[in-house]
Amino acid sequence: MKKILLAASIIAFASMSYAQLIPGFSIGPKIGASFSKFTTDQSQIQEDIKSSFHYGAFARFGKKVYFQPEILINTRKGTLKDDNNSGISGSIKLNSVDVPLLLGARLIDVKAANIRIMAGPVASIAVNKTIMFDNWENPVTKDDIKNANWGLQFGAGADLLMFTVDLRYEIGLNDISKLNTFDLKNNMFTIGVGWKIL
Repeated sequence: MKKILLAASIIAFASMSYAQLIPGFSIGPKIGASFSKFTTDQSQIQEDIKSSFHYGAFARFGKKVYFQPEILINTRKGTLKDDNNSGISGSIKLNSVDVPLLLGARLIDVKAANIRIMAGPVASIAVNKTIMFDNWENPVTKDDIKNANWGLQFGAGADLLMFTVDLRYEIGLNDISKLNTFDLKNNMFTIGVGWKIL
């Protein structure tokens, strides 16, 4: 975690140093809410959405078309219940470092505001796992969950003066379970608010 924060600090310092040389450059902190759900390929398993929050920093390069990388501390949570057995349930909580790499375009761009769309891949690395399964015949453990989660984010956003708001949906691309009994993916909806300090 310390190495990640150090790398983020170096990137932020370098970005500020070259801010005047890059068209449409901005950088700043952001915070927001996450609503995630773990889904399986088993029809008898019911999945519930759980809310959490995320925080981190973003950078943006470009005007009409832009590139927006981010580094975020996030929490991905969800519950699983067996419809055939009411006493069988489980919860998964992954504290992660997320790195979205988004390509976007400004649809409406006036002096003080704009409306944008964006899409791109996101890498999520789990740094802490909390897994609890009750009454399962073969309960899922921390070792059964992969550290890397890959997803695809897409959504829309708006800027007003120095503030930015993004609404995104993320589709999980890979099975993060090491078990052969079922596939497990994470889908998520996020609302993020940022402050462009540059």
